[in-house]
Amino acid sequence: MFYKDVSIWIAFLHGILSFFSPCVLPLIPAFLGVLFTAKNKFLKLFGFFIGFSVFFSIIGIFSSVFGIFFSKYGTVINYILGTIIIVMGILYMSNKEIVKPKKINVWNFKGGSLLTGILMGAAVGLIWIPCSSPILGSILTIATTVNPYKGGLLLFIYSLGISLPFLTIGAPISKLLTGGFGTPKWEKILKIFGGVFLIILGILIISGKMVV
Repeated sequence: MFYKDVSIWIAFLHGILSFFSPCVLPLIPAFLGVLFTAKNKFLKLFGFFIGFSVFFSIIGIFSSVFGIFFSKYGTVINYILGTIIIVMGILYMSNKEIVKPKKINVWNFKGGSLLTGILMGAAVGLIWIPCSSPILGSILTIATTVNPYKGGLLLFIYSLGISLPFLTIGAPISKLLTGGFGTPKWEKILKIFGGVFLIILGILIISGKMVV
């Protein structure tokens, strides 16, 4: 059954971890303001969801296609992929970004059309890549081990882990967690939890006890 697939829940948890990216949380109220003040806000919200989800699904499909070329190496590739995920976990705990964050002016998407929503969703996805690069790198590594259909599905589920809290509780969470100065305690705890999660995941893949 769908809900019994461990990799689906792993992808969703990757998305939840990515939602709490400290470089994006302060921007959430502005994004939501642009979305919910549009004349056709429901149409724009739908477009946002499509743009955001399709953006990551396409990345997942390409990762899976890339992984097909290496699938013949079997156990060796498990060692490589597991090691990559462990490294991603260490980078996440160390608060290291693989890609430099990009700045996008959200007010460029203030129109109320479906197309504007789609473009905004894709733009937010683009911002999230550098902000959560170790987490995204981990789920993309997993996507290389499955067929393109499931690769796209895993990244779609990953996007749900971001977009669902983003559109529902994003504003209050942003205000609650981004106040004060310096690195908040919750962020340090989240980094440790996320990093340990990725390291354990990598070890399970290397040992052959985790099959996606």
